[in-house]
Amino acid sequence: MTATMAMKESVLNLYNFLIVPWIAGIGLSVMTSGIGCILVWRRLSFFGDALAHSTLLGVALSLVLNVSLFWGVLAICIMVGLVLSYFPKQTQLGSDTALAILSYGSLAIGMVLMGKISAKPTDPASYLFGDILTVTFGDLAVIFVAASLVAVFLYYKWQPLLLITLNPDLAQAEGINLTLLERQLTVIVAITVAACLKFIGALLVPALLVIPPATAASFARSPKSMVVLTFFIALISISLGLFLSVQFNTASGAMIVVTALSLFLISRLKVYRS
Repeated sequence: MTATMAMKESVLNLYNFLIVPWIAGIGLSVMTSGIGCILVWRRLSFFGDALAHSTLLGVALSLVLNVSLFWGVLAICIMVGLVLSYFPKQTQLGSDTALAILSYGSLAIGMVLMGKISAKPTDPASYLFGDILTVTFGDLAVIFVAASLVAVFLYYKWQPLLLITLNPDLAQAEGINLTLLERQLTVIVAITVAACLKFIGALLVPALLVIPPATAASFARSPKSMVVLTFFIALISISLGLFLSVQFNTASGAMIVVTALSLFLISRLKVYRS
């Protein structure tokens, strides 16, 4: 009887330990599903990667100015995103070159600055790989406010986004302001990356934006169904990743991505067999 009670108590403690991170995972799945699909459709996966790498510069800025991590990271992500949309058009550099320069340049500058901040010693690894198990109720508020902003944007801009993805010339002929819409999308991607940083990590956020949509693409029959499938794939990846990270005492962000990758490989195997 004592052993049974101890087992029940252990399960209850595990439940209480994982429930808040799992709720956070719902918000993260809402954010990354729609935005991830847009990035994959528009072949902008490396754009999310560049913004994610720039977050370390935002972390350093937050520590220097003693402001909230989210706002510091968001400011840098928006700035880098807008520069990325402007830079290739005004220079002879290709967009991939501009992405590489800003991505790795901001990552390196951020790590150097973090190493020089002696008043608040920080471990860059915690920001590179994240830890969703450290989520607080305050973090939940940030996540769900950000998820709401992303959802509202996609709801009102869904048709224009699809149109500029399929046929930019037709979208322009229909009176859609492509420059404005792309800048709005940049801000929304920046919000998504900034909200995910602490829990997934700068190096792994792009994986959560790309792998679930890539998995869903094999089964979706329409753009909307792909977003819905992506949401559930992301949520399953986060749920299983959380549980496995606790069971095997590994980094939660890395285990979430490993789970997402496993689902992707399984999906490709099924597609290959069919």
